[in-house]
Amino acid sequence: MNKPINPKVDIGHVHLKVADLDRALAFYQGILGFDVTQRMGASAAFLSAGGYHHHIGLNTWESRGGQPPASGTTGLYHLAIRYPDRAALGEALLRLDQAGIPLEGASDHGVSEALYLRDPDGNGIELYWDRARQDWPRAADGSLQMVTAPLDLEALRAAATARAPEPSQPPSPYTPMDEGVRSLLRELRGRLLNLHKVLLDDARSAYEMDRGRVPSNYSLLQLVINDPWFAWLHALSELVVRIDQTVEPEAPSTAADGTALVEQVERLLTPSETGEAFARRYFEALQRQPAVVLAHADVRRAIKALR
Repeated sequence: MNKPINPKVDIGHVHLKVADLDRALAFYQGILGFDVTQRMGASAAFLSAGGYHHHIGLNTWESRGGQPPASGTTGLYHLAIRYPDRAALGEALLRLDQAGIPLEGASDHGVSEALYLRDPDGNGIELYWDRARQDWPRAADGSLQMVTAPLDLEALRAAATARAPEPSQPPSPYTPMDEGVRSLLRELRGRLLNLHKVLLDDARSAYEMDRGRVPSNYSLLQLVINDPWFAWLHALSELVVRIDQTVEPEAPSTAADGTALVEQVERLLTPSETGEAFARRYFEALQRQPAVVLAHADVRRAIKALR
């Protein structure tokens, strides 16, 4: 689910030490849907819901490559993220389902309904919504009587799917692509080409260190086409070609085609230290080359303009 998190989601501010920034962002941004408001290279990032400066901070300043705290130690029990209503919490559950994130628990506390899970660094997380105060369970003397009862997950999922469509739904697949979107896609294409260039320069340098000098641009072209060393870059080249075909003036492209292309770019440019093919090689290039980091940021800005 690629739409932003509900802007009424509420959390004060929590700053977490993480072992891998991209892995943490894949969870908090990619799965839960928080927006990145600022990123400091490979070391820190700040995320929010609804345009706030930041609700969550992530950093690797003292923890890069670290392990979660052992059982039996003190520290954070869990952070709690409050959703504005039951349907919004149901949408969060659907996100977790789609990403294959397991729950550690799911409870009805009378005052609230809550999901319990862990992020990739082992930090406990509670996702919950509050019932109206007048519906909170109370004793005869007026004191709260919170409980821990099993939560009906199927009913919670149904609450999400029963919500009326919001105005900002994805465009109909039959809506023609307007010229403004085509122009923004052309800008995205140009930034992807620049990213491809800096990735190719980095791959060529690594190749020459391992196997010797590439004598000419023609030789490099043949290597890019035929040598497995450069095969991972083909996915990016093919995506640029698909954008070319979509933005041609005579192409019968739709608004949904543009949305799909942006989603493909976002999925491809998700680095992962433990991923395969493009994801892993892209992660390595981002760690090694500042030019790749800058080109990646340029692409992200172009994507943001299309959202």
